[in-house]
Amino acid sequence: MVKVSYDVAIVGAGPTGLTLANLLGQFGVSVILIERRNGTVTEPRAVSIDDESLRTMQAIGLAEAVMSDCALDYGSYYYSEKGDCFARIEPTTREYGFPRRNAFEQPRLERRLREGLSRFTNVTVLFGSTFTTFKEAAESVHICVVGNDGETFEVEAAYLVGCDGAHSSIRESIGASLVGATHRERWLIVDLAATREQLRQTRVVCNPKRPMITLPGPGGIRRYEFMLFDHEAETAVTDPEFVQTLLAENGPDAGMPIVRRQVYTFHARVADRWSTNRVFLAGDAAHLSPPFAGQGMNSGIRDAHNLGWKLVAALSSKADADVISSYQMEREPHVRATIELALSMGRIMMPRTRFEAWLTRIFFKMLRFVPPLHLYFAQMKYKPKPFYRSGFLISETDCPGVVGRMLPQPVAEIKQQETLLLDELRGKGFTLIAYGRDAQHVIKEAMAFDFGPSVDAKIAILPHSFNPTTDDDSGYVLARDVHNMLRSFLSGVDATSLLVVRPDGYVFAATRSAPESLERFAANCRARLKHIKFEPAPRGRIGEQKMGHLASVGS
Repeated sequence: MVKVSYDVAIVGAGPTGLTLANLLGQFGVSVILIERRNGTVTEPRAVSIDDESLRTMQAIGLAEAVMSDCALDYGSYYYSEKGDCFARIEPTTREYGFPRRNAFEQPRLERRLREGLSRFTNVTVLFGSTFTTFKEAAESVHICVVGNDGETFEVEAAYLVGCDGAHSSIRESIGASLVGATHRERWLIVDLAATREQLRQTRVVCNPKRPMITLPGPGGIRRYEFMLFDHEAETAVTDPEFVQTLLAENGPDAGMPIVRRQVYTFHARVADRWSTNRVFLAGDAAHLSPPFAGQGMNSGIRDAHNLGWKLVAALSSKADADVISSYQMEREPHVRATIELALSMGRIMMPRTRFEAWLTRIFFKMLRFVPPLHLYFAQMKYKPKPFYRSGFLISETDCPGVVGRMLPQPVAEIKQQETLLLDELRGKGFTLIAYGRDAQHVIKEAMAFDFGPSVDAKIAILPHSFNPTTDDDSGYVLARDVHNMLRSFLSGVDATSLLVVRPDGYVFAATRSAPESLERFAANCRARLKHIKFEPAPRGRIGEQKMGHLASVGS
C-alpha cells in the first residue's frame, strides 16, 4: 500500500473543512483534504452567513470574494397570520467589521473556498476519495483512504479532523455520540431561481395554521420554508401542484422556477466528546442546530477558526497541551447557547395556537414602549456573544469582562489619512495592542519586555478624539479608532489598556495596571506563550512520501 504523509488530514470538504484547510494553508502547514463527493456541493443548502464568519473569511484573505456573492445586511420582519407586521429585526452595528446578517449560496461559498486553496502548494484536495478507517498512535494518525481510482492508500498525519457532517464516521470511530433531541416537526424547503417578492428582508409568518419563512438570496433568488403537519406525506408535499399552492397562498412567487424541494427534520444535538489525543471533530460532526437562528454553518466556521491556530501551534512548537485541549472547552458552551437561541426563535415562529400567536404579538408590540428592550431585539443583541469564560486565557485581570471576548474590529485610521479594518494591521500570531490616550507611551514601555515568540504585531490605538503625540512609531503600528468602538468595549474607561489578542481575535490577556506592573504582565503572558511559534511546519515531518502519489489518486 502506498503511504503519503501530511501534518493534518481533514475529512470533509464542506464549509468547515474548506475553511480549516485555508487557515492551515496560510500558515504553511501541509494538509490533505479528503472528500467523497466528486466536487463541492451544487445544490442549495445553508443560506445565512454572519459577521463573525465574514471576519474569518477576512482572516484567510477571501472576504471580498465571498461578499461579492452575498446579499449583504438584511433583517427579519415578523408577521401575524393576517399580515400585521409586529416586529422588525434590523441590526445596523458592525461590531466585528461586517454586516450582522447576509444571504449567500453555499455552492458559491464552497467554490470560493476551494479556489482559495489553489494559493497553497502545501494543501492537496482529493475529491472522489473515501475515508474508511484510521488508527491512532502516540505521535501520528494512520488513515486508510480509497482514491477515485478504487485503489487504497494510507495517509500518515500528525492530526486528523473530522468535518464529515451529521453522519460522521469519524465521530463514531472515536466513540462519541450526539446527545440531544430530534424534533418531530418537519419543514418543506422550496428554493426558487427567481422571485417577484420586493421585500428584501426575511419574512416570518407566525401563523398557527402553517408557519412560514421566506428568505432573500443573492442575485434575486428566494427560499421558502413551510412547516408540515403529521398527516402530510412527503410524497404529497413535494408534489409540484402542492408546492405551487403554498407559494400562491404566501406571496407573489407562484409559477416561479423551482430549484429544489426538500423535506427536513431539525436536530438540536451536541457530541459528548469532540476529540481524542490526535483526532478532532468540527462542524456538523460535533453539533447540529435547528435552522431558525441561521447559525449551523456559522458555528462550524467558528470551530475551524478556533481549532486552526491551535493545530499550527501544536505542530510548530512544544506548545502546552492545554492549548489544543481547550478546543471543546471554549467552543461547546457557545454552541449550546446558539442552539438554545435557535430553539427559542423556533417557538416564536411556530405558535401552536392562536392564543400563543396573540401573546407573541402583544409582547413585541409592548417592547416599543421600553426603548432599551426594543433596541435589544431590533439590533439582535440577543445573539450569544463570542465569549469564552474558560480556556486558553489568562483570566486574572483588572479589565473585567474583557478577557475571553472577541475583540471588536473598528475602522482604524493610519497615518492620519488611510482607513482600514483593524485586523488588516494584525499579524497571523498573537497581537499586542495598547488602547487609550497614552497608547503610544504604553506600547513603547511594553515592547521593552518579552511576551513570547508568537506575539508578532504591536499596535497603539488612539481614541477618536486624539492625535499622535509624536511621529515616532518605530516597531509598532499607530492607528486611531475612528468610531470609538474600543472605548465602548473597554467599558468606557479612560485609562489606557494593554491587550494580548489571539490569532482568532479573542482577548488572551488584558491589563490597565500601572507601568511598574508591565513586567509582571509580560512574564505571565510569556509563561503561557513561550512554546508557541507560528512558523511554517516542517514538510514531511512524519513520513517519507508526499506529492508524488497523489496524481494517481486524484489531486
